[in-house]
Amino acid sequence: MKSGPGCRKQRGAALLVLLTIMVLGAATLLVTQLNHFSGFWVRDRHSMQALAQAKAALIGWAVSHPLQPGLLPFPDRNGDGDYDGNSDCPATVDLSTLTGRLPGLGYPAPCVNPQGGLGVNPLDGSGEPLWYSVSSNLVYDGGYPVINSDLRDEPDNWITVIDGSGNLLSDRVAAVIIAPGGVLGGQSRGGGAPAVDNYLDSATVGGTTYSNSDLDLNFIAAQPSGSFNDRLIYITIDELLDQVERVVARRIDQLVRPCLTAYAAASGGKYPWAAQLDGSAPPDYTGDFGSNLGRLPETLNIDVSPGSPDGAMQASWNCHTVLPYWSSWRELVFYEVAADYQPGSTATCGSACLTLDGVGGKPFVIMLAGGALAGPGQQRSDNMQKGDIANYLEADNADGDLVFENGTASSTFNDQAFSP
Repeated sequence: MKSGPGCRKQRGAALLVLLTIMVLGAATLLVTQLNHFSGFWVRDRHSMQALAQAKAALIGWAVSHPLQPGLLPFPDRNGDGDYDGNSDCPATVDLSTLTGRLPGLGYPAPCVNPQGGLGVNPLDGSGEPLWYSVSSNLVYDGGYPVINSDLRDEPDNWITVIDGSGNLLSDRVAAVIIAPGGVLGGQSRGGGAPAVDNYLDSATVGGTTYSNSDLDLNFIAAQPSGSFNDRLIYITIDELLDQVERVVARRIDQLVRPCLTAYAAASGGKYPWAAQLDGSAPPDYTGDFGSNLGRLPETLNIDVSPGSPDGAMQASWNCHTVLPYWSSWRELVFYEVAADYQPGSTATCGSACLTLDGVGGKPFVIMLAGGALAGPGQQRSDNMQKGDIANYLEADNADGDLVFENGTASSTFNDQAFSP
């Protein structure tokens, strides 16, 4: 029996309804997926913004430390039974004390006085506090570490970060900051102070498992997945020291240079001899008669002839103590006094004044060396090398004449020079 027009219309209507249902279902699924991915990207963007804020805060905290620029705080660990946002100073420093939560609150821990905490405590896109791991080279271990430009050459105890394919991102990392993301399977964040593996994850690359929670110096920045949702950012030692060097140079210019000028004003306009460079012994900071160029002295020599001091000059100064962290940087600070302003001179500029950046008439120049440069072949390991100014200064600053310069930092030049 043939179908009538009414039956065909009913079947057509049914197909239209079915098609509509299918389209609506597909649209609903698409919207759900888009909402899921949209939510993920919003959370991820929020996490990356929090990480960037924390990185800036850490660098700012480090370079502004009044007693040791470059020092980094210990993390907030659960050894005291809680995560309270404050830096926890250990009795003994080991790997287990170097990873914890970012110490975001302002309470000053004993080992970082007189400075307080970061003062910022950003949360990641899942509302979780950030985590933080720091190199032992940059924390207070019963005393302040030596932090200066030569720390770039320290081979040990830096953090290593790889990407999700196992490629090295950096093995010269001073600190890592991690956004832990939401809870994954097997993790539990209830209770008082859950262990680090309830926040930080592991990823397997080429049959090797890398963990961000095993309290070592190795971290992985893998792509997010169902078993890994850490997001991290890091600070290399080069990034940190670039900022530290700027701060130290500025304070030498603001504090040490005016101190020398004030000393001369009380000493007939004259300046003491430099501490002579001597490759047969460790660097010495006692001024030496007849030495116009050397390291900035701590103990002055103002002799007109050996054993006969210039009576118009002050016998001591405090120009090395105006920097609380002088002991960390003194090997890198050099000084030349013009012959026209040395002990016994008339303190009047003649033919033996110094020139800095094309400007003459300078009674002295202070120079701050940067890290050892591979280009000029600089080395600073033994006394002989430490006694050679060419292992510290470059170009006009190292040639022993009366002309000095500043310049753009490069692979062959990184000095900074100051004069009145």
